[in-house]
Amino acid sequence: METSKKVLITGGPVHCYLDAVKIITNRFKGGLIAELADNLISFGAEVTYVHPHRLETKLPKSDKGLKLLPHQGIEDYQRLVLELAPQMDAVILGAAVANLIPAEPFTGKFPSHNYRPGDIIPINFTIAPRIIDRVRGVAPHTQLFGFKLLSGVSYEDLIGAAYEIVLNSAATAVFANDTGNLLKKYAVTRERAVHELSQGDLAEWIWDVINDLYYRTVLMPDQSLPAGAVNKIKKLLGKFADKFVAVEDGTMFGTIAVRYKSGFVTTGRGKKELDDIVRVLRVSHKKREVISGPRKASLNAPLLARIFENPKVDHVVHYHKQEPSLPTFSYAPPGTVRDTNRPNHISYNIEAHGCILLFDKDGRRL
Repeated sequence: METSKKVLITGGPVHCYLDAVKIITNRFKGGLIAELADNLISFGAEVTYVHPHRLETKLPKSDKGLKLLPHQGIEDYQRLVLELAPQMDAVILGAAVANLIPAEPFTGKFPSHNYRPGDIIPINFTIAPRIIDRVRGVAPHTQLFGFKLLSGVSYEDLIGAAYEIVLNSAATAVFANDTGNLLKKYAVTRERAVHELSQGDLAEWIWDVINDLYYRTVLMPDQSLPAGAVNKIKKLLGKFADKFVAVEDGTMFGTIAVRYKSGFVTTGRGKKELDDIVRVLRVSHKKREVISGPRKASLNAPLLARIFENPKVDHVVHYHKQEPSLPTFSYAPPGTVRDTNRPNHISYNIEAHGCILLFDKDGRRL
């Protein structure tokens, strides 16, 4: 059930100081992020909006459910984000940070009286640290969203740049877009799913994710693996090997599961080898709990448990490619209640994610 959520949103430019009076900033005023804040407030979010002090910027229009909090530049901005993040259900870092900052800002005011017009002043710049990479350290359970704006690059480079941030920051999603069309965004998630969104879709997509309920894992580290089921998984892995593709950090996405007793055997979570196999003893949908060992099972374990409630299903294959002619259902993050409540009698695609293939004991696809 959707309830009020506390959301930290940053918008507008984030400047750095060249000296005591001069700043370096960018031309973005944060109008689209302010609009996003208003839309989330309309859904019921309690928004704390961090924005630049005195600089020209757009602010949300809402008069309820909104707290405005100005910052004094990049160091103050980073301090506020890290202090506030642990109190939030979600953090949305939409501010346009001046990431080129002087390596050694001038103390006091730049001594212009020592120079003549036309003199060249060498100033060394460095890349500012990314605050999104530090949020998980103080708020490990908050939903974290970032943005990546590039200009004139290929689609592949744009998505790759956004996913690099996802990997380094453990963000829930990073929204990638190009200066050529600021109203079209691509939500790049942890499993490298890519969802094309319009500006008008963004708030609802984020709100759904913020309100998702996740399953947790209870580990049984001494759990042994049944040889027969393991061998069956290895045979299926060989059969479908070309469907499992490693992403940039070497992680293999996709799942194979085989029914075993009252539970099932499946591939592990965050695997870099296809033969990382675990046993799921049971899944409690009421408690949102997965009992597995000797390691954590695939995030798809709750969905797999729901599928195995169908006695006709013997094994399941999931990979990150769409299969033609199958029905397609809407996306939800793996390991959530929303993702688990799907059909358990037919094979299907999940939008922008991949396919779920169900097979009977004779290997026929359902």
